[in-house]
Amino acid sequence: MFATLRRCGNRPVLVCPEAVIEEAAAPAVEPVLPVEYRAFCLLHQERYMRYTRERVQDMRMSRQVVGEALGNLAMIWPAVISSPRPAAVAWRLLNTLISSEVRHLESQVEEPVDAVHQVLPSAQADAVILRCRLQLDDRQAAELMGVEASAVASQLLMAERTMPGVLTAPPSRSL
Repeated sequence: MFATLRRCGNRPVLVCPEAVIEEAAAPAVEPVLPVEYRAFCLLHQERYMRYTRERVQDMRMSRQVVGEALGNLAMIWPAVISSPRPAAVAWRLLNTLISSEVRHLESQVEEPVDAVHQVLPSAQADAVILRCRLQLDDRQAAELMGVEASAVASQLLMAERTMPGVLTAPPSRSL
């Protein structure tokens, strides 16, 4: 199994047995992720991307943030899956990363990047984005956030009371 050194004319040549060559050519070990984690990602990643893109207004940055969130989620997956609401844990993780990125972006530009989160509490702003901008129904938004559908409806109602008429208008970059 070891390589040997032989002479070919005046120069030495390293001769490797086929087993050594096959081992060197083999791809790196790929981690095997739990099937539940992969299913969770497949179920949520597209909506996570849409939500993140709505908040950061940048496709490349959205991919990076969602990728980081799902990667971090994989690292704590046993704790996540054993929690009463895994989607809520993932939602908080995603929102923490988005908020960090928004703060960074807003320090570089004059216009607010995520205005709705500046004028409404986080849960209300999330409900507005998911329901009014992404056109999800209460059940879909609740599933993504890891809460009950009634909580989404309640948050949206409170947001509408705070900003009457504004939330039903077509989305603008100022809100």
